[in-house]
Amino acid sequence: MSSDNTSNGHADAEPRSNVFEQALQTWVEIDLPSLQKKLDEQGVEIKEYQKESLLSRKNLASKTKEFRKLDDSKKLEQIKSLLKLYQNEIDSLTNKNKNVENYFFGIYRLMAEAPDPRPLMELSLDSVVESKEAMALKESLTKAEEELAKRADYEQLKQRLLLNEQKAAELLSIKVKAKENECKSLFEEKEANWIDKEKQFEEQLRTAQKQIEELRTSNEVTERRLDNQSKGHDNTNYETASASVLAELDMVRRDAELSKRRIYELEKRNETLRHEIAQTKNDNEIQVVRSECDQKVSEVESENMLLVANLNQIRNQKEQISSQLNSKIDSLSRENSVIAQEVKNLKTKLEKTSDYEEIKHELHILRQIEFGHGEDNEDNEDGEVDKVGENDTIKHHAKLDSIVIERNRAMTQELARFRAEHNDLTNAVDELNIKLQRSEEEIQSLRQLNEKLENDLANVQESGSHGWGFNDSGSMISGFTSRMGGRSSGGRNGSIVSLQSSDRGTNNGPNDDASSILPIITKQRDRFREKNTELEEELRKQFNANNDMKRQINKLRQDNEELYERGRYLQSFQTPGTRNITTTSSGRKFLNPKPNANADLESNNDIQYQKEYERKLHPIEQFRIKEQERINSRLSPLERFFIFITRAVLATRSTRMVFFAYCLCLHIIVLWIMIYAMNLRAPAIPDSISGTGANVARAGTGAGIGAGIGAGTGGGGIVNTPKDTHF
Repeated sequence: MSSDNTSNGHADAEPRSNVFEQALQTWVEIDLPSLQKKLDEQGVEIKEYQKESLLSRKNLASKTKEFRKLDDSKKLEQIKSLLKLYQNEIDSLTNKNKNVENYFFGIYRLMAEAPDPRPLMELSLDSVVESKEAMALKESLTKAEEELAKRADYEQLKQRLLLNEQKAAELLSIKVKAKENECKSLFEEKEANWIDKEKQFEEQLRTAQKQIEELRTSNEVTERRLDNQSKGHDNTNYETASASVLAELDMVRRDAELSKRRIYELEKRNETLRHEIAQTKNDNEIQVVRSECDQKVSEVESENMLLVANLNQIRNQKEQISSQLNSKIDSLSRENSVIAQEVKNLKTKLEKTSDYEEIKHELHILRQIEFGHGEDNEDNEDGEVDKVGENDTIKHHAKLDSIVIERNRAMTQELARFRAEHNDLTNAVDELNIKLQRSEEEIQSLRQLNEKLENDLANVQESGSHGWGFNDSGSMISGFTSRMGGRSSGGRNGSIVSLQSSDRGTNNGPNDDASSILPIITKQRDRFREKNTELEEELRKQFNANNDMKRQINKLRQDNEELYERGRYLQSFQTPGTRNITTTSSGRKFLNPKPNANADLESNNDIQYQKEYERKLHPIEQFRIKEQERINSRLSPLERFFIFITRAVLATRSTRMVFFAYCLCLHIIVLWIMIYAMNLRAPAIPDSISGTGANVARAGTGAGIGAGIGAGTGGGGIVNTPKDTHF
């Protein structure tokens, strides 16, 4: 049971261990302590940047205020230094922005693939709780096993107790039986003795009765003799005395015989009892030896059970130690694999970054090729700006703008050329698709004709094998060929019809028809097959060409997207960039390339490229857009409607101008209405003032005098002024 539970636990823990291994590997690659140290350093640097920018802004603000207070003549002298300060501030802000972006993207690269630690911590907490429960269960299990090992001979003792109880019951029954037998034998012996005594007493009684009878008879005889004979009194006494003596001797003799017989029986019984006693002694000795042997065997079995329990306990301890060692080995192997993976990743990173210097050198060369100036030249130019002044910076920016404009012009020309090639390729692909469709239709029709021809040939052969007349088959073939010639417009089918009709006109017999028509039909079938293979080969070539065209179109689309992105990048160097800025539906503004006079870039393709470009933006930019949308979604419907109207109004120059004209017209209309109302109200004021109290009373309880109009709350009317009623 324990092995089954452990196997189930291992099976359940495998996916959890895989998740933990992946998370552990990811967080090992992140190296949170070093990342925290790096973040601390970067935070300190950003704090210093903030302080420096605050001080520089204060300095610029003070310089700007001082510059504004100067006269116009002095402003021309001080403007160069002020522009230089602004340029330095812009450069420092740009560098700081680059550093912050690098910091952010460095952290983002590390944390992008990191898993959420919350479920892992929950799982680890559950595993800790489960491990505590498992440890408690293990301790209780070990205690139970120890107690079980101590009481391993419980079953043996139980069996021994049952055996002892059975033996005690058997001994008790044996003793009871022995006692019963003893009592029974004693009772039987006493009964036998009593019977013997009774017999003896009966015998004695009989002998005594006989003696009494004899004595009675002898007495009668003697009395008769005494009566009859008076002589010889002494002789009769002697005879009676001798008769009594003889009777006594006879009784003694009988008693002696009975006692001899009884002694003989007792001796015989004593012999049998001695034999039984000897047998019982031997049986008791055997039972004693057997009981001693059974006791020794039970003791040995109990010791054996204890030893087996100790052996099982030692085996369990050995298995636990081996499982602990295996778990340690697994953990060490996992750590080893993680370390090996880290080493491998570091090696791959090192291999990937082995050409860093070469790429840096190539990038420097590309910058020189693209912009005509490298970083060293820019640094030198910055130094020259500090020394010489504003003229060199103006020349440098003018040169850079000219390079960017030339590059933009070349890229727009290249884009127009690619666009023309794309249109040509799409037209060619459409033509090839039309040709392919036509060829497929022709192949399908030819395949149907070929199948029909083969079926007719099979029918002709069957009719020839059944012995029918060849004239009928020839007429059937001629009819088939005539139908085939009627369907097709000239060509080979027409030649077959002509040949068959000529053969039919000069028909001399079935053998001539068979020898003349069938080879022609088979040749025609072979030609059809060759034509089909040729058409299939052409179809395959056209399909390959179509795939090549599709690949070229995809490549051109990718090139167009790259050119569109490069155009946006180059357009960002334009100083008056507000003219070429478009606003998306989410409120984000993007730069558009400068339009060319020879190509129309505001077509549907540009809109498609713009959408693809917006779709392939950086995830951070997309995140910003989503955050803006989320913030907008939290607003109330009225606020969102107001923002929508505001964006719609401020989207383009035309909408702004229309809104401005609308507001101006509305303002003019309101002013005109107010002036007109004031002109109408002016003559009504004296009339309302000169009115009598009766007119005021008729106006109602709540009449109010204002601008010549009185409104009664309880059904009051208007003051009797025709102009007021007209208004």
